[in-house]
Amino acid sequence: MNKEFIIIAPHADDEIIGCWELLQAEKVRAVAFASSDAMEGAKASSIRFGFSILHIDELGYDGPGVIYMFPDHTYELHPLHRKLGAIGENLLRSGKCEVWFYTTNMNTPYIHTLSGDSTHNLKLFALNQAYPNKKSLWEYDHKYFLFEGYTKWIMKWND
Repeated sequence: MNKEFIIIAPHADDEIIGCWELLQAEKVRAVAFASSDAMEGAKASSIRFGFSILHIDELGYDGPGVIYMFPDHTYELHPLHRKLGAIGENLLRSGKCEVWFYTTNMNTPYIHTLSGDSTHNLKLFALNQAYPNKKSLWEYDHKYFLFEGYTKWIMKWND
């Protein structure tokens, strides 16, 4: 697939927790955040993975060739994840661009376990390197880096 991705992340660290495989594949053009604090917090991640940092208000919603990754508000529990996911659903329904959804919730039915201990260690290392002040969140809770999942909704319109 020759598409580029733009991740919409509620918090700095959600781009790694929810979209690690895309970041590793170097397919992410930008990550858009809802706050300047999150944008500031994501600088080390941006340098490591080579994406641009944007505020969600700066998105222009390009046409073909770009996939927008929003948190899946169907399964997410955090209010900001749900709010941004709803924006993604509205954008998908508008037909303006291609939207997929990712999750940071390990109870989502479409997740898969990341394969191999080395992958887990690499994702954990990236989280610790980019967000050392948040290490206590995932240090003893492997749900942050053992899984990942994306889904593409198929919209069917009735005439």
